[in-house]
Amino acid sequence: MAGLALGAAVVPEARAFAQRADLEQMELVVNANQPVTMTINEMPVEVIVAPDAISVPTVNADAAARLGLEPSMIGYVYVIGATRLLFRTDTVRYHTHGGTFRRRTAFSQAQVIDGADVLAGPTTFPFARTVIQMRAPQAEDRPLTFAIAPDMGRSQSGPSLQVGDRTIFVAFNLTRAESLVSATGGKWIADATGGWLSGEAREIPVLYGVERPVRPLTLSAPLMLGELEIRNLAVRVSDMGDASGLTDEAPPEPDPNEIVVTGDSGREVPMQRLYIGLDTIGHCASITFDREAETVTLMCPPQPPV
Repeated sequence: MAGLALGAAVVPEARAFAQRADLEQMELVVNANQPVTMTINEMPVEVIVAPDAISVPTVNADAAARLGLEPSMIGYVYVIGATRLLFRTDTVRYHTHGGTFRRRTAFSQAQVIDGADVLAGPTTFPFARTVIQMRAPQAEDRPLTFAIAPDMGRSQSGPSLQVGDRTIFVAFNLTRAESLVSATGGKWIADATGGWLSGEAREIPVLYGVERPVRPLTLSAPLMLGELEIRNLAVRVSDMGDASGLTDEAPPEPDPNEIVVTGDSGREVPMQRLYIGLDTIGHCASITFDREAETVTLMCPPQPPV
């Protein structure tokens, strides 16, 4: 992606511009990991649209102070391992590309994104489609289309992956090489594919700058999302990061103690998530989220060999 200058753009459809653009008939095109300028409360902000970001736009602490955001009665706590992040919300007016709209927007005392003021998901804004460009198109690119899972709600937008009779919700990450799965989901995948943990535990950023320990998950059989083989898979393990006593070889039978959460205790199992990284989708040209069709489409050539 180095040296590629695609620029952010909005492409109108058949309906002509009125005094205010109808964003619901338009397509937002952004470059991966690059900000686009909008305004909040008539002040400029830089917004990064990320395919794995939650649908509630989230503002850095310093930007929230500059914009004068005021906490409403609605807030939420985002839990990442042992870390609990408290977010307040304010309903603010956005203006971009000739159109205007209001959105409930979250903020906290944390800096949630580097190189921008706001982190937003691909279906946060009212455009008909949002296209995240990763590189220039090539002749071999072809569409890989998946239905957006409705059960993810406002948390994220992406497809789902069936592992036996269980569902793991999928998002695409454009900042990590590895694909990262939550602990119980990793256990499900290991059981279904003859997988085992390998390598030492190490900490990587999960979300909002919060780091958590992970270990590589080696699979005996490929894990597929449609035609895509999910590669370089890591699983979140104990927040203490204790890798002592864990084998570096395939066990004769799956060992539930290798992955901390098994979901076999009778308690309700929380939603499991898989963040697919660049070792799986880095060869693709773009990711398009279509609000009306409720689909996500990757434009990719055939996946290169390992």
